[in-house]
Amino acid sequence: MAPKRFARIDRVRDVLARAGTGSWASLAAESGYYDQSHLTADFRSVMGVSPGAFMVGELPAATTCSA
Repeated sequence: MAPKRFARIDRVRDVLARAGTGSWASLAAESGYYDQSHLTADFRSVMGVSPGAFMVGELPAATTCSA
C-alpha cells in the first residue's frame, strides 16, 4: 500500500473514532482536513458512502478487495 493511501485511510479512521462529538466542519478541522467538503470527498473515496450516510447505517454493497 502506498504511504499516501495509508495516510488517507488513517485520517478516515480518526474521523470514525471522533464521529458524533461535534459538527462535521469542526471534526474536519480537528482531523487535519482543509474543510468539510475535503473530509466528505476523502471519506466517500475510502468508505464508498458519505459520512452522514455511513453514520445512519447506509453502507455500500459488499465487494471483493482489489490491490
